[in-house]
Amino acid sequence: MKSFDEILARAATLGKKKVALAGEPDEELDKAIVMAEKRGIAEAVPFATAPEAVAAVRRGECDILMKGSAATGDFLKAILDHDHGLRAGQLISHIAVIEVNGKFFLVTDSGICLNPTLEEKVEIIKNAIPLAEAFGMPNPKVAALAAVEKVNPKMPETVEAQKLAEMNIPGCVVQGPLAVDNAISARAAAVKGITGPVAGKANILLVPSVLSGNMFGKAIMYFAECRFGGLVAGTTKPVCFLSRADTAETKLNTMALGVLLCDKK
Repeated sequence: MKSFDEILARAATLGKKKVALAGEPDEELDKAIVMAEKRGIAEAVPFATAPEAVAAVRRGECDILMKGSAATGDFLKAILDHDHGLRAGQLISHIAVIEVNGKFFLVTDSGICLNPTLEEKVEIIKNAIPLAEAFGMPNPKVAALAAVEKVNPKMPETVEAQKLAEMNIPGCVVQGPLAVDNAISARAAAVKGITGPVAGKANILLVPSVLSGNMFGKAIMYFAECRFGGLVAGTTKPVCFLSRADTAETKLNTMALGVLLCDKK
């Protein structure tokens, strides 16, 4: 799949899912819920608190968890609760899904893991693989991003990018360090003489930190003509996680991603 239109169409064939909202919806989320119901994608079930919404998903009363007006800290705390949360593995991470020029890119982690260690970056990559596969990207190509393409001991992210590329992480192909241009543009990679299995063909963009990922994603959102969605990965059930400032369209796209992941899980 190469567009949110395809995701929305696919989601409409999977049966209307119940979305547990952590807190009341704002105006834009309200609009997105109305659109989702009209398309037969999802219906919302609001809960006063994040723990109540998480509990409904754990019990199977709802299919998807989504952040409403609940505070971000409370929302994440409820997901991570050892006994009552939704964490599937060692850590959870955020994936921003960007549609641009007829193609999807998955940017991670731009919202949860502040300064991930090498080991945490491995888990972040593993968390993104199922979503890439749901898009029809088997053995996705992962670009470990940095500001330059050569390893520089003064830039730790370049050293870790090289180590990630050498690990042979199952289910994907990793190359790094790569800069954004030569990770996504075949022309840029050719001009710079950069070859490899991922250069110019990346599906997943692994950012070095939340700072870089958040600025990268927000800059694209506000300066370019792109479409967005956002999910928490590494959970037992789909979790939709967006900024309060995001539009109704972005929130609808995100619900459709959650429905798509229901089918995968």
